[in-house]
Amino acid sequence: MTRKDLTSSITSIKAEELNKGGVYSSPGQLLQGKVPGLTITTSSDPNSTPSVTLRGASTFRDTDGAQEPYYVIDGIPGASIALVAPDDIESIDVLRDASATAIYGSKAANGVIIITTKRGKSGSASVTYNGYVAIDQVTKRWDMMSASEHRKYLSDNGLTMSSADYIDETTDTNWQKQVQRTGISHNHNVSITGGTEKTNYSASLNYMKNEGVIKGTDLDRVIARAMVNTKTLQDRLDLGFSINTSITNQNKVWDEKDGLSVLDAMTYYLPESPVFGTDGKYFENLAHSQYYNPVALIEQNQYKLRNKRLQGVAKATLHILPEELTLDANISYQSETENENIYNDIDSKAALNSGGYAKRNTYENTQKNLEIFANYNKTFIDLHKIGAMIGYSWQENNYNDGFQATSKEFTSDALGYYNLGLGSSKDRPDYGTKYFTTLRMISFFGRFNYSFNSKYMFQATVRRDGSSAFGKNNRWGTFPSASLAWRMSEENFIKNLNLFDDLKFRVGYGVSGNSLGFDPLIASVLYGKSGSFINSNGEVVSAIGATRNANPNLKWERTSMFNIGLDFGFFGNRLTGTIEYYDKRTSDLIADYAVSTTKYLVNWMTANVGEISNKGIELSLNATPVQKRYFSWNTSINL
Repeated sequence: MTRKDLTSSITSIKAEELNKGGVYSSPGQLLQGKVPGLTITTSSDPNSTPSVTLRGASTFRDTDGAQEPYYVIDGIPGASIALVAPDDIESIDVLRDASATAIYGSKAANGVIIITTKRGKSGSASVTYNGYVAIDQVTKRWDMMSASEHRKYLSDNGLTMSSADYIDETTDTNWQKQVQRTGISHNHNVSITGGTEKTNYSASLNYMKNEGVIKGTDLDRVIARAMVNTKTLQDRLDLGFSINTSITNQNKVWDEKDGLSVLDAMTYYLPESPVFGTDGKYFENLAHSQYYNPVALIEQNQYKLRNKRLQGVAKATLHILPEELTLDANISYQSETENENIYNDIDSKAALNSGGYAKRNTYENTQKNLEIFANYNKTFIDLHKIGAMIGYSWQENNYNDGFQATSKEFTSDALGYYNLGLGSSKDRPDYGTKYFTTLRMISFFGRFNYSFNSKYMFQATVRRDGSSAFGKNNRWGTFPSASLAWRMSEENFIKNLNLFDDLKFRVGYGVSGNSLGFDPLIASVLYGKSGSFINSNGEVVSAIGATRNANPNLKWERTSMFNIGLDFGFFGNRLTGTIEYYDKRTSDLIADYAVSTTKYLVNWMTANVGEISNKGIELSLNATPVQKRYFSWNTSINL
């Protein structure tokens, strides 16, 4: 389908139009300010994940990407964007209304972002390098009292300070300066592409190091990608294979509640207090609760994460009737392993009286995908274009295949978390609360589109999804959509105006669902440890009890959206734009609410309990004021 035949709200951005010149750890950041209705919130913390929402929230939940758009990378649904380096992106398409996203069914309530990566082209090998160095600084610190100002405040108000909070009256510590720094980041990307008329290949290697403005925070990541595509059987069969991997290392600092946070401590710790006491140890007053030396929180506590991702993809396209009928099959396997390592020094107040505390865990998540679909396209007498697609999708996700162990009461900090056996505590280790789960989804989908002389267009889609996560009475959901478009610039009465280069009116309605971020056992009764008791032999035995109620009627969250749009272009399409109105309504929202234990095993239940409504008007303008052979100036406005 060509762009002029589109009937839905879709924003397409090419590589050269994406944001450049910043430290981008996620492809989503490349779209900031580029797409109407797309809100991207970032943080100076290099380990934080940017928040991406499209046309408002569609769910109460905010875990595991429940409010994020659904990502499709090189045709593979649900692929991890952490496997894509920003320099490897060829284009990004954002599907904004439900008539465009409904084909993705239960995963598309938050919109869909389709990423296409660069691939080889016919010709000699081409080697490309891109790199940058960036500096990150705090532009303005909190305006806090100095030591003298604080003493004057106390004196003016008849207050005194404990002698345990300071050593002498000459100390004036700026705790923000003590924990902040200038972050230096750099990124390097090397790629090689090439090929022949029948076979092309591409490979890339990306390395990024991102230092935060808080000491002890940084992220380094390596991404490697390789892809090969070829034609065989007299060009009737296209084959594609790719393998993608990434390794991410993160260093974090303490950022918990009850004062156990470096960001909080640098504002509440008294300026009269020095960093170190007279004994050379970090200065701390244990008489205060929820009160921690921020420098000690950084230096005496290690918090490291290591994430390994691996994805393999195989694709095949059989041209049954060249230019008319094709049969596609895509299969992919993705594995993600996360290692969490924590060590609190023997003297650390973050684990007071533990004598040193260590925790290590490792968990693996896997995702398997299979998609088979057929496409038929035909043009009759150069006026009537029809297209049809039918398909089947199968997906299996396994979560939390791993374990956790802890230890404490160490005699030395030398090995940190590397040898849990050195801990001398006889207490039962903390094995964590995660448990292995499996989610399976099956889908059937279809699409039909018709275009008359590229003037009047119609498209309809339907998808039937089944998920093992929901209640046994509501495991299947149906998600339809329909849209119409009228390319008014093809009408004679518009052409005679000699004003518009393009003018198209669109209207669409669709229903999509949200199955992202769910515990696969969300609708099932769960049993877990619920205390302990002493049996008849005098032994302490763990008790097993219900920890979640079953809800056989739990069903899909459903988002319906009505969208009206007008696309226009002037001055040889050097000024183009779109104005849209949308009405987005989500029903059957899933949340927890209190129930009586006289009827249920547990005092809360997960159920469909609410609705959300989002409405808005969006305006997008794109202008090319200057377009010369060697210089062009492009600008855009999105509201």
